[in-house]
Amino acid sequence: MFVLLYEYCGTSQSKMLTKLKQIINFMPEIHVIAHCLLNPAVRLKGLKPRGAPPHRDNVIQLPCPESIYLGPKRWEVTKEQLDIPNYRRFCQRIFQPTADTIEMLYRSGHDITLVGVKGSPSCGALTTSMGMEGGRLREADHTHVQGRGIFFEEIIQELGKRGVEFNIKE
Repeated sequence: MFVLLYEYCGTSQSKMLTKLKQIINFMPEIHVIAHCLLNPAVRLKGLKPRGAPPHRDNVIQLPCPESIYLGPKRWEVTKEQLDIPNYRRFCQRIFQPTADTIEMLYRSGHDITLVGVKGSPSCGALTTSMGMEGGRLREADHTHVQGRGIFFEEIIQELGKRGVEFNIKE
């Protein structure tokens, strides 16, 4: 088998090891996906659906913290509006059962990829929204900035405590 791998991959040891892992113990990548990417009904009212889900196989759908915490008739919010201790504790609590599943899959050899929502104050993986100051209802602008949403910050912290390595993308 090693001779065949050597001939197939050439002299690259890393290529040989990667191919050997695929042949002997194939463990598919698990995609841990923000809820609204699979279920647009929980998105903020007035936002357009994001199109086809990014992944369909080997998926764990995260709970939607904003929909659960604020309900379906919620107003648009930014990260600094959600960055309060009670919301962080809520995010930690709803993620625990999912974290257990992710940890078990990781320990059994699966690669883990977190898939977030660009610009989300909760599920932004690489970008989040900032800028609303609160006060009376009015038209208000916000910007998308580099950073993570509150829920994804809590997810990353929890998986780090558990020693789970992962990739992350939006």
